Amino acid sequence: MTCTVPADDALEQLPAPGGPLPSRCPYCPADAPPHWIGWGHYHRYAGDRADPSRKIAIDRWCCKVQGRTFSLLPDALLPYHSWRTAWILAWLQALWVQGLGLSTLARQAGVARGTLRHVAARFQRTVPQLRLPGQEGARPPAAFLQALVVRGPVCVAGLFRQWKEREPKHCLLGFYRR
Repeated sequence: MTCTVPADDALEQLPAPGGPLPSRCPYCPADAPPHWIGWGHYHRYAGDRADPSRKIAIDRWCCKVQGRTFSLLPDALLPYHSWRTAWILAWLQALWVQGLGLSTLARQAGVARGTLRHVAARFQRTVPQLRLPGQEGARPPAAFLQALVVRGPVCVAGLFRQWKEREPKHCLLGFYRR
């Protein structure tokens, strides 16, 4: 069993400069009309394996009603993670679904065992709170990951984008509980 990620996956590629535009303000009701304004940008690491020091600009917006700022990460990046979304999902898939050992996966992926252990532990704590469309109750980690794989990368990218828009800080998607 090996850990593989398609190179042209929707969860692997970074968008053109400017990043994604939000479709809603995370601080206001979902049916509120667009009322946010551009509020500059910040730089964060791009999660590149080839160039770990590469940074990209992430746009920031300000809610004119609440006076709070928010940003929306590209599909390829998760909050509070320095690795690409596709790699993290592939590692979780290898650990939970394929049953690959932590040391074997760390050697294949070229990351520290502690990094994988930390990501897996946070995912295990948070997965009971994550819901897929049409899902009633919580699923165990393996069943949740298998359901994601069935949906395909483009659908998963859209789902992750919706989760990111709803949870601007300490989001479940970053595998941190609120």
